[in-house]
Amino acid sequence: MDWPPCASGVGKGWPPSSKRCEEGSEAMTRTSALFTETDNPTGPADKRRLRGPERRAQIIEATLRLVAKHGLAGTSMSLIADAVGISNAALYRHFRSREDILIAAHDALIDRVYAWLNSSNASNVIDRLREMGESHARLFSQDIEGFNVPMFQFITWIPKDRVHEHVVRRRVEMLRWYADLIEEGKAQGTIRADIETDLIVAELFAWIWWEDLSYLEGLDRESTLKGSANMFSRLLDRISTSAPERR
Repeated sequence: MDWPPCASGVGKGWPPSSKRCEEGSEAMTRTSALFTETDNPTGPADKRRLRGPERRAQIIEATLRLVAKHGLAGTSMSLIADAVGISNAALYRHFRSREDILIAAHDALIDRVYAWLNSSNASNVIDRLREMGESHARLFSQDIEGFNVPMFQFITWIPKDRVHEHVVRRRVEMLRWYADLIEEGKAQGTIRADIETDLIVAELFAWIWWEDLSYLEGLDRESTLKGSANMFSRLLDRISTSAPERR
């Protein structure tokens, strides 16, 4: 079976390597520096002649900002081309269709998620989950326009088109990643074997979405952090074989 790569459509193998994920995140960070905060969600158009990969990264970043502002339905090829400062014809030289751009933009978000999933080197799965939980808010929940808003636009995209199918497929891949991680914890004896893996995965996703939505809705940051930390700690204590009440 070919497992999902971290980078969109590049390479094979599982799990996605931390190095490739970090490189993807760094590339997106460098691209973000091309833009400044203006009425245009992507900032002033950059008319420099960029190499293919650099231009594609710029197009993807511009698309994410436009999706955050206009939604998927309102993000047209013309808007993307204008935001980047190139013609529609030039845009089609980098992507064959609007769907291809949206899919690449969604993959850029997923690359960031896999970079986070691979950010801990802890051998103990509970410790790995704990480190992931501690870094989640810093990496995602405060990047409203760059991550939260476009991600939820993709998740809630209803039309049964190629973009929707791709989003669903990547979501299933991620659920499988979490399930494999939980099974690894059970095999090493750090996660209770009597709790269904699917139930643990569902609770992990519920925690992630609760924290992301809290920031998206503008809830108090301090209360959100405190509530999120408490929720996640209780979850880990419940599934861990070495939780305080079972020591």
